Amino acid sequence: MSIVAHLSSFYSGSPIYLWVEDALTREYLTAIWGYPVEIAFYIAGNNAAVRPPVEIAHREGIHRVYGLIDRDFRKSNIAKWSQKNTLVFRIPRLEIENYALDAAAIYNCSLHNRNRTQDGIQIELNRLASLQPIWLACRRVLSEIGGELHREFPSDPKLSTGITLEDGVTFEKGMTLEEAEQHITSSSNWFAQVPSCISTWNSPGYIRIQLEIAESNHRATLLSGNWVAEFSGKEIFRQIRNYVYQPKTNGSHDSDFANSIGEWQFVNNVVPDDLIQLRLALRNKVGLP
Repeated sequence: MSIVAHLSSFYSGSPIYLWVEDALTREYLTAIWGYPVEIAFYIAGNNAAVRPPVEIAHREGIHRVYGLIDRDFRKSNIAKWSQKNTLVFRIPRLEIENYALDAAAIYNCSLHNRNRTQDGIQIELNRLASLQPIWLACRRVLSEIGGELHREFPSDPKLSTGITLEDGVTFEKGMTLEEAEQHITSSSNWFAQVPSCISTWNSPGYIRIQLEIAESNHRATLLSGNWVAEFSGKEIFRQIRNYVYQPKTNGSHDSDFANSIGEWQFVNNVVPDDLIQLRLALRNKVGLP
Protein backbone atom coordinates (compact mmCIF):
# COMPACT_ATOMS: atom_id res chain seq x y z
CA MET A 1 0.00 0.00 0.00
CA SER A 2 1.37 3.46 -0.93
CA ILE A 3 1.90 6.16 1.68
CA VAL A 4 -0.97 8.21 0.25
CA ALA A 5 -3.32 5.24 0.27
CA HIS A 6 -2.33 4.37 3.82
CA LEU A 7 -2.84 7.93 5.05
CA SER A 8 -6.12 8.25 3.17
CA SER A 9 -7.34 5.15 4.97
CA PHE A 10 -6.07 6.48 8.30
CA TYR A 11 -7.86 9.80 7.78
CA SER A 12 -11.19 8.52 6.47
CA GLY A 13 -14.63 9.09 7.89
CA SER A 14 -14.43 12.57 9.42
CA PRO A 15 -14.34 16.04 7.86
CA ILE A 16 -11.67 17.23 10.33
CA TYR A 17 -8.85 15.46 12.16
CA LEU A 18 -7.20 17.27 15.06
CA TRP A 19 -3.92 16.14 16.62
CA VAL A 20 -3.63 17.19 20.27
CA GLU A 21 -0.99 16.75 22.96
CA ASP A 22 -2.83 14.50 25.40
CA ALA A 23 -6.08 12.84 26.44
CA LEU A 24 -7.05 15.72 28.74
CA THR A 25 -7.05 18.13 25.79
CA ARG A 26 -9.22 15.76 23.78
CA GLU A 27 -11.71 15.21 26.60
CA TYR A 28 -11.98 18.90 27.42
CA LEU A 29 -12.44 20.02 23.82
CA THR A 30 -15.01 17.36 23.01
CA ALA A 31 -17.03 18.49 26.02
CA ILE A 32 -16.92 22.26 25.45
CA TRP A 33 -17.76 21.69 21.77
CA GLY A 34 -20.74 19.49 22.60
CA TYR A 35 -19.15 16.26 21.31
CA PRO A 36 -18.77 17.47 17.71
CA VAL A 37 -19.41 14.84 15.06
CA GLU A 38 -17.27 16.65 12.48
CA ILE A 39 -14.00 16.43 14.44
CA ALA A 40 -11.97 13.30 15.17
CA PHE A 41 -9.08 13.54 17.62
CA TYR A 42 -5.67 11.88 17.61
CA ILE A 43 -3.32 12.06 20.61
CA ALA A 44 0.32 12.81 19.81
CA GLY A 45 1.68 12.40 23.33
CA ASN A 46 3.49 15.73 23.68
CA ASN A 47 3.87 19.18 22.16
CA ALA A 48 6.72 18.33 19.79
CA ALA A 49 4.91 15.29 18.38
CA VAL A 50 1.87 17.23 17.12
CA ARG A 51 3.34 18.99 14.09
CA PRO A 52 5.06 16.09 12.21
CA PRO A 53 1.93 14.00 11.39
CA VAL A 54 0.05 17.15 10.38
CA GLU A 55 2.76 18.24 7.96
CA ILE A 56 3.12 14.72 6.54
CA ALA A 57 -0.61 14.56 5.82
CA HIS A 58 -0.59 17.91 4.01
CA ARG A 59 2.51 16.98 1.99
CA GLU A 60 0.58 13.97 0.76
CA GLY A 61 -2.41 16.09 -0.21
CA ILE A 62 -4.66 15.30 2.77
CA HIS A 63 -5.81 18.76 3.82
CA ARG A 64 -8.24 18.05 6.63
CA VAL A 65 -5.61 17.32 9.26
CA TYR A 66 -4.60 19.96 11.84
CA GLY A 67 -2.89 20.27 15.19
CA LEU A 68 -3.35 22.09 18.48
CA ILE A 69 -0.58 22.86 20.98
CA ASP A 70 -0.14 24.78 24.22
CA ARG A 71 1.43 28.22 23.94
CA ASP A 72 3.89 27.62 26.77
CA PHE A 73 6.34 30.57 26.74
CA ARG A 74 5.93 31.33 23.05
CA LYS A 75 3.43 33.63 21.33
CA SER A 76 -0.02 32.50 20.27
CA ASN A 77 -0.69 32.42 16.53
CA ILE A 78 -4.43 33.13 16.93
CA ALA A 79 -4.15 36.11 14.54
CA LYS A 80 -3.16 33.64 11.80
CA TRP A 81 -5.74 30.92 12.48
CA SER A 82 -7.76 31.85 9.41
CA GLN A 83 -4.74 31.79 7.09
CA LYS A 84 -4.44 28.86 4.70
CA ASN A 85 -0.89 27.95 5.71
CA THR A 86 -1.68 27.72 9.44
CA LEU A 87 -1.79 24.01 10.14
CA VAL A 88 -1.01 23.96 13.87
CA PHE A 89 -2.95 26.23 16.24
CA ARG A 90 -1.16 27.66 19.29
CA ILE A 91 -3.66 28.76 21.94
CA PRO A 92 -3.58 32.22 23.58
CA ARG A 93 -3.46 30.89 27.16
CA LEU A 94 -0.33 29.21 28.45
CA GLU A 95 -1.82 25.70 28.52
CA ILE A 96 -5.18 24.11 27.69
CA GLU A 97 -5.85 23.53 31.41
CA ASN A 98 -5.97 27.30 31.92
CA TYR A 99 -9.38 27.38 30.23
CA ALA A 100 -10.76 24.98 32.85
CA LEU A 101 -9.69 27.14 35.81
CA ASP A 102 -13.21 28.52 36.09
CA ALA A 103 -14.47 28.58 39.69
CA ALA A 104 -18.15 28.48 38.70
CA ALA A 105 -17.63 25.56 36.34
CA ILE A 106 -15.49 23.68 38.88
CA TYR A 107 -18.09 24.25 41.61
CA ASN A 108 -21.02 23.14 39.44
CA CYS A 109 -19.38 20.28 37.53
CA SER A 110 -20.69 16.77 38.08
CA LEU A 111 -17.45 15.53 39.69
CA HIS A 112 -17.35 18.08 42.49
CA ASN A 113 -17.98 15.85 45.49
CA ARG A 114 -16.06 17.44 48.38
CA ASN A 115 -18.70 20.08 49.25
CA ARG A 116 -16.51 23.12 48.63
CA THR A 117 -18.06 26.56 48.17
CA GLN A 118 -17.58 28.50 44.94
CA ASP A 119 -15.87 31.29 46.88
CA GLY A 120 -13.65 28.72 48.55
CA ILE A 121 -12.67 27.30 45.16
CA GLN A 122 -11.77 30.77 43.86
CA ILE A 123 -9.70 31.45 46.98
CA GLU A 124 -7.85 28.16 46.50
CA LEU A 125 -7.25 28.93 42.81
CA ASN A 126 -5.76 32.29 43.79
CA ARG A 127 -3.64 30.67 46.53
CA LEU A 128 -2.25 28.10 44.10
CA ALA A 129 -1.48 30.84 41.59
CA SER A 130 0.35 32.82 44.30
CA LEU A 131 2.89 29.97 44.60
CA GLN A 132 4.07 30.36 41.00
CA PRO A 133 5.77 33.74 40.32
CA ILE A 134 9.35 32.74 41.23
CA TRP A 135 8.94 29.24 39.76
CA LEU A 136 7.59 30.73 36.53
CA ALA A 137 10.43 33.26 36.51
CA CYS A 138 12.92 30.38 36.67
CA ARG A 139 11.15 28.58 33.82
CA ARG A 140 11.04 31.75 31.73
CA VAL A 141 14.73 32.52 32.18
CA LEU A 142 15.63 28.93 31.29
CA SER A 143 13.45 29.24 28.20
CA GLU A 144 15.17 32.49 27.22
CA ILE A 145 18.63 30.97 27.69
CA GLY A 146 17.62 27.97 25.59
CA GLY A 147 16.21 30.24 22.92
CA GLU A 148 19.41 32.27 22.76
CA LEU A 149 21.57 29.17 22.54
CA HIS A 150 19.49 27.67 19.74
CA ARG A 151 18.84 30.83 17.73
CA GLU A 152 20.09 30.25 14.17
CA PHE A 153 21.24 26.75 15.20
CA PRO A 154 22.55 25.04 12.04
CA SER A 155 20.30 22.50 10.35
CA ASP A 156 21.55 18.99 9.63
CA PRO A 157 23.75 18.83 6.53
CA LYS A 158 22.98 16.74 3.48
CA LEU A 159 24.57 13.30 3.37
CA SER A 160 26.31 13.98 0.08
CA THR A 161 26.65 16.51 -2.71
CA GLY A 162 26.27 15.82 -6.40
CA ILE A 163 29.10 16.43 -8.89
CA THR A 164 28.13 16.35 -12.57
CA LEU A 165 30.80 14.76 -14.75
CA GLU A 166 31.56 15.68 -18.36
CA ASP A 167 29.32 12.92 -19.70
CA GLY A 168 26.35 14.27 -17.73
CA VAL A 169 26.39 11.58 -15.07
CA THR A 170 25.95 12.82 -11.50
CA PHE A 171 28.45 11.43 -9.04
CA GLU A 172 27.54 11.51 -5.35
CA LYS A 173 30.38 12.75 -3.16
CA GLY A 174 30.34 12.14 0.60
CA MET A 175 31.08 14.80 3.19
CA THR A 176 34.63 15.38 4.34
CA LEU A 177 35.67 16.26 7.88
CA GLU A 178 36.64 19.73 6.68
CA GLU A 179 33.16 20.24 5.23
CA ALA A 180 31.56 18.99 8.44
CA GLU A 181 33.61 21.45 10.48
CA GLN A 182 32.77 24.29 8.12
CA HIS A 183 29.07 23.46 8.29
CA ILE A 184 29.12 23.85 12.08
CA THR A 185 31.41 26.87 12.33
CA SER A 186 30.59 28.90 9.21
CA SER A 187 27.17 28.01 7.78
CA SER A 188 25.28 30.38 10.09
CA ASN A 189 25.82 33.10 12.67
CA TRP A 190 25.13 30.61 15.46
CA PHE A 191 28.67 29.44 16.16
CA ALA A 192 30.11 32.96 16.20
CA GLN A 193 27.41 34.18 18.57
CA VAL A 194 27.66 31.38 21.14
CA PRO A 195 30.56 32.90 23.12
CA SER A 196 28.88 36.31 23.43
CA CYS A 197 25.58 34.69 24.41
CA ILE A 198 27.27 32.58 27.09
CA SER A 199 29.29 35.51 28.39
CA THR A 200 26.15 37.65 28.71
CA TRP A 201 24.27 35.08 30.76
CA ASN A 202 27.46 34.21 32.65
CA SER A 203 28.20 37.77 33.70
CA PRO A 204 27.98 38.32 37.48
CA GLY A 205 24.44 38.93 38.67
CA TYR A 206 22.85 38.86 35.20
CA ILE A 207 20.70 35.77 35.79
CA ARG A 208 19.57 37.14 39.16
CA ILE A 209 18.51 40.41 37.49
CA GLN A 210 16.55 38.56 34.81
CA LEU A 211 14.88 36.39 37.46
CA GLU A 212 13.87 39.48 39.43
CA ILE A 213 12.42 41.13 36.32
CA ALA A 214 10.46 38.00 35.41
CA GLU A 215 9.23 37.56 38.99
CA SER A 216 8.08 41.19 39.12
CA ASN A 217 6.16 40.74 35.86
CA HIS A 218 4.49 37.57 37.12
CA ARG A 219 3.53 39.20 40.41
CA ALA A 220 1.95 42.08 38.49
CA THR A 221 0.02 39.53 36.45
CA LEU A 222 -1.10 37.85 39.66
CA LEU A 223 -2.35 41.14 41.13
CA SER A 224 -4.20 42.06 37.92
CA GLY A 225 -6.08 38.76 37.90
CA ASN A 226 -4.72 37.84 34.47
CA TRP A 227 -2.81 34.91 35.93
CA VAL A 228 -5.50 32.54 34.63
CA ALA A 229 -4.12 33.03 31.12
CA GLU A 230 -0.42 33.36 31.90
CA PHE A 231 0.39 30.97 34.76
CA SER A 232 0.91 27.22 34.50
CA GLY A 233 -2.59 25.76 34.29
CA LYS A 234 -1.40 22.17 34.56
CA GLU A 235 0.03 22.64 38.03
CA ILE A 236 -3.03 24.49 39.34
CA PHE A 237 -5.47 22.13 37.65
CA ARG A 238 -4.03 19.05 39.33
CA GLN A 239 -4.20 20.64 42.76
CA ILE A 240 -7.70 22.06 42.38
CA ARG A 241 -8.91 18.68 41.17
CA ASN A 242 -7.72 17.12 44.42
CA TYR A 243 -9.34 19.97 46.34
CA VAL A 244 -12.85 19.39 44.96
CA TYR A 245 -12.91 15.81 43.64
CA GLN A 246 -12.42 12.51 45.44
CA PRO A 247 -12.36 9.75 42.79
CA LYS A 248 -14.33 6.66 43.75
CA THR A 249 -12.95 4.41 41.02
CA ASN A 250 -9.77 3.97 39.04
CA GLY A 251 -9.52 5.92 35.82
CA SER A 252 -8.12 8.95 34.03
CA HIS A 253 -9.09 11.42 36.72
CA ASP A 254 -7.55 14.55 35.19
CA SER A 255 -9.23 13.88 31.84
CA ASP A 256 -12.55 13.03 33.48
CA PHE A 257 -12.44 16.19 35.58
CA ALA A 258 -11.62 18.38 32.57
CA ASN A 259 -14.45 16.75 30.65
CA SER A 260 -16.89 17.44 33.48
CA ILE A 261 -15.87 21.11 33.64
CA GLY A 262 -16.15 21.43 29.87
CA GLU A 263 -19.64 19.93 29.86
CA TRP A 264 -20.86 22.54 32.36
CA GLN A 265 -19.25 25.38 30.37
CA PHE A 266 -20.93 24.14 27.18
CA VAL A 267 -24.40 23.70 28.69
CA ASN A 268 -24.24 27.12 30.34
CA ASN A 269 -22.87 28.96 27.28
CA VAL A 270 -19.62 30.02 28.91
CA VAL A 271 -17.22 28.33 26.50
CA PRO A 272 -14.03 30.45 26.35
CA ASP A 273 -14.03 32.70 23.28
CA ASP A 274 -10.61 31.45 22.11
CA LEU A 275 -11.93 27.92 21.81
CA ILE A 276 -15.11 29.03 20.03
CA GLN A 277 -12.82 30.71 17.50
CA LEU A 278 -10.73 27.55 17.24
CA ARG A 279 -13.67 25.38 16.25
CA LEU A 280 -14.90 27.96 13.74
CA ALA A 281 -11.40 28.19 12.24
CA LEU A 282 -11.23 24.41 11.85
CA ARG A 283 -14.65 24.29 10.21
CA ASN A 284 -13.76 27.13 7.84
CA LYS A 285 -10.55 25.35 6.84
CA VAL A 286 -12.56 22.47 5.36
CA GLY A 287 -15.45 24.55 4.03
CA LEU A 288 -18.02 23.82 6.74
CA PRO A 289 -20.39 26.66 7.71
